[in-house]
Amino acid sequence: MTRIPGLRALLILFVATAAVAGCAGRGPDTAPDRGHSPAASVPRPAIHLGTDGDRALVPGGPPLPFRVTVAGLTEAQAARRVLALYIGTVPDRLQIREDGTWRDVPLQWTNEQDDDGEFAAVLPLAHRGKARKEIEFRLFTADQRRSYVDGQVPAVADTIAAQLAPARKGWVPDTHPAASASRVRLPVDPTHLAVEVPQLLKATEGGPPVEWEVRVRNEAGKRTRSGLRIAITLSPGAVGRSVSRPHWAIDRGGSWADLTGRAHVETDEFALAPGESRTVRIRIAVPTGATSKNTGDLAAALSAAVSAPWWPSDPDEPSGVALDPESTNVLAEG
Repeated sequence: MTRIPGLRALLILFVATAAVAGCAGRGPDTAPDRGHSPAASVPRPAIHLGTDGDRALVPGGPPLPFRVTVAGLTEAQAARRVLALYIGTVPDRLQIREDGTWRDVPLQWTNEQDDDGEFAAVLPLAHRGKARKEIEFRLFTADQRRSYVDGQVPAVADTIAAQLAPARKGWVPDTHPAASASRVRLPVDPTHLAVEVPQLLKATEGGPPVEWEVRVRNEAGKRTRSGLRIAITLSPGAVGRSVSRPHWAIDRGGSWADLTGRAHVETDEFALAPGESRTVRIRIAVPTGATSKNTGDLAAALSAAVSAPWWPSDPDEPSGVALDPESTNVLAEG
């Protein structure tokens, strides 16, 4: 038999080369447990924000619902993280739906030094031992006419941003959300309600009643405002004095309803289409001796705001969707 020199050596070299190439092709993810990182197989967390259909945020109107979806977190990972929400408008109230009911979520300002910040909320990502996957929120905003520019809400104020952060004790949201944070632009209708009252009202002390008018107008937007009430408050002219002395009444469809002795009244519920207005009439009489030396001729003050049925109203501090109640000083002339 004839031998071929070096054949055995060539065969051994070929097998060794193939084995090395096979190991290189497996890579670190398919290699045995040595050097394998469990975190490499866990998907990265993903956040998505969305609103419902064509619903728009109407300042001072009904709440706007929105959702935050978080994917890619196990229960153990969720227990170690929080969700930070940045509200790029001026919210009155943020609520979360938990266990079938709505509850308030505390809001904080991210920059105590100046106005360069946002309102933010921090929420644990674990609820009852489970990771939150789809979270329902709703946002209430006040009627902020003074922050509008030519009747429009500034574009930079129309977003909500969301990001995840470690659940560390004492952690607070940054002044601004990270550039990589998920965002949703809020559909905003610039509708707002203008409350108009006279600046001064003069009444003769001990004389007949005079009339005061409140006019509320739906302007700037394209939405009909419904579920509205006009809240009117009578305040004394001096600290420590009561409102029992001035006699006042409200026009209820052509007849006067006496309010003497009361400090607060709300109208019936009504709606206003764009451009429409509603006027409410009040009569007030100033009795003799209603003023004092400390207040001069200031007998009382009348103020009005717009309230809504979904917002709690306190008779002492009525909550209005107008930014500030509009008021009138009632002066007594001798």
